Amino acid sequence: MNAIWTAILSVFMVFAVSGEAEAKRLGSGGLGKTHKTAPQQKQAEPSSQRAAQNGQLNQKKQSKMPAILGGLLAGGLFAYLLGSGAFEGMQLMDWLLIGGVILLLVKLLKKPQPQARYAHDGPDLKDATDFNHPSSSNNDIELPEGFNRAAFLNGALDHYRTLQQAWNDGDMSVIREYMAPQLCDALEQQRRGLMVPPRTEILDLNADIVRAGRHGQTAYISVLFRGRCKDDLERSEDGIFDVWHLERALDQDSAPWMVVGIEAE
Repeated sequence: MNAIWTAILSVFMVFAVSGEAEAKRLGSGGLGKTHKTAPQQKQAEPSSQRAAQNGQLNQKKQSKMPAILGGLLAGGLFAYLLGSGAFEGMQLMDWLLIGGVILLLVKLLKKPQPQARYAHDGPDLKDATDFNHPSSSNNDIELPEGFNRAAFLNGALDHYRTLQQAWNDGDMSVIREYMAPQLCDALEQQRRGLMVPPRTEILDLNADIVRAGRHGQTAYISVLFRGRCKDDLERSEDGIFDVWHLERALDQDSAPWMVVGIEAE
């Protein structure tokens, strides 16, 4: 029985190590609505930066090696147990315990598939009530006259950083101030599924509006975030190329902007 419990503990260690790779930044992989926006070209990277990123990629590969080696170790232990007859003479309760462990591992492996839709009041659009007179000639960007683009984007940058820090801390109360209930529920489920709390630091960030307009009594804006972030768990830097889709009800006084979708790499 000692050998059996050694094997079970080894499997738990494998999942604990591999779980670190799942601790990503808020919205990683995308959530909620998606919209077609004008193609955005990523900025060309200097050769020195590419070399640095290649080194970081190697670090990422190295960080995954413990999980791979752990899997091989666990497999080897089970093979040894089967060959050595360690399972002979097992009682019904022993099998029930092992079955419970297997069910727990399956539950840990099962990743939620949230379908989110929402978020917080961005910079106030007090003068953005008339979307019938856009100030932009871009077919994909129709902003109302008097729209303060710079103030809106500065607020969006602040909100991005605030939400990422709340995600690191697991503070869903802060996230709920920015996002609507259904999206918060999906994010909370995703956050609970992380076996290791994320530790992402935003190094630099910029934002631009890539889509804006009005559909009926709903105003919409899509914001592209570009920059770099540092993953303290993997000791690497990653690029940020996220599009956040926001909507606002125009038939409600002082209605906030709500994030209805996140498209992220």
